[in-house]
Amino acid sequence: MKIKKIVGKLHLWLGLASGLVVFIVSLTGCLIVFEEEICTLFQVGVFQKVEVQAAPYEQPSTIFSVADSVLAGKKIARTYYTAYMHKPAVTALWALDSTRQYHAVLQNPYTAAVVETYPYKVSFFAIMTHIHTSLAMGKTGTYIVGSATLIFVVLMITGIILWKPASKKGYKQRFTIKWNASGKRLNYDLHNVLGFYMAWVAIFIAITGLIWSFEWVNSAAKWVANGGSSGAAAPRQYFSDTSAVRPFNYRLADSIYAVHASDIEKIDAIRVYKPSSYKDVLRFTIETREGSTYARADEYLYDQYSGKLISYQPFADLSNGDKLQRMNYYIHMGSIGGLTGKMLAFFASLIATSLPVTGFLVWRGRRRRKKQVVLPGVLNRPSNLPQG
Repeated sequence: MKIKKIVGKLHLWLGLASGLVVFIVSLTGCLIVFEEEICTLFQVGVFQKVEVQAAPYEQPSTIFSVADSVLAGKKIARTYYTAYMHKPAVTALWALDSTRQYHAVLQNPYTAAVVETYPYKVSFFAIMTHIHTSLAMGKTGTYIVGSATLIFVVLMITGIILWKPASKKGYKQRFTIKWNASGKRLNYDLHNVLGFYMAWVAIFIAITGLIWSFEWVNSAAKWVANGGSSGAAAPRQYFSDTSAVRPFNYRLADSIYAVHASDIEKIDAIRVYKPSSYKDVLRFTIETREGSTYARADEYLYDQYSGKLISYQPFADLSNGDKLQRMNYYIHMGSIGGLTGKMLAFFASLIATSLPVTGFLVWRGRRRRKKQVVLPGVLNRPSNLPQG
């Protein structure tokens, strides 16, 4: 009993310390889970649909050329776009400028015509993501979110310890909510029962969030995934042959794109990265239909001048730790499990949003009850009795 009392105190004070941040992070997490589905439904953002045409997709030279004209005057450091091969979605071209701000140019994949220059920074989902990851407070906010998430993991563990009943007879009430109970009992059940169910999903959401927040968590996750090994050495950097420097050959990108696009039955999406300097390589990321729920991708690096294949890194050859890193976002969002996974992530986040509220009400109710306990004697007499 002493151990459970200590665990209870730890659960209480950690919950009070992190409750507001957990509430904000969980709520914004709920809102961004179905970003793709909502944007598709309302025809906004980078997941807008286009009318299907009996024509091939435009080549990289045209896509980049149109985007270059739209982005003229901006100091662009990096540009890439994604073409979805099996769904009628806009081709989303992203450009990172010298101030680390992203610009989105949404184009019709069949004609390269600009559908919209999407104001990503001020869009609803971008703002929610910004709050979710840093409370819109920069590096300080990122550290606060990471720390609160770490505390939340401890809260889930201590919560499960507190949830365990003292006897077998108590398990029934731990698994079900008594909807016709008093307000206090109902609130307790909402915290206790829903918190138990939520924890088995939310633990994965929290840990994948911590992988981004703390390098030691990232290293530990890779170590576990690799079976006790730190994994491969740091990735090697590749460069184009600069002995014969000349302007980037867009047509070369077209011919390489055509080769990859010819195997369309196995491809879910093609991402093309424009070389950002005279030394940079021409990069193609081919997302395969196998593993489409977590963007399983093979990477090809080409010399931007000769078109020679410099490096080929298939997803299957990555270490388990590197695969986990690639899949981390999709585990965090639940999309690795398709629509079912997203629904689980949504409801787990929704319940997590409620826990600081129900937990606070449980604590406040107990404090009030303790204050009502008075000493026997004069102070405990009914107020309607005569004094003296």
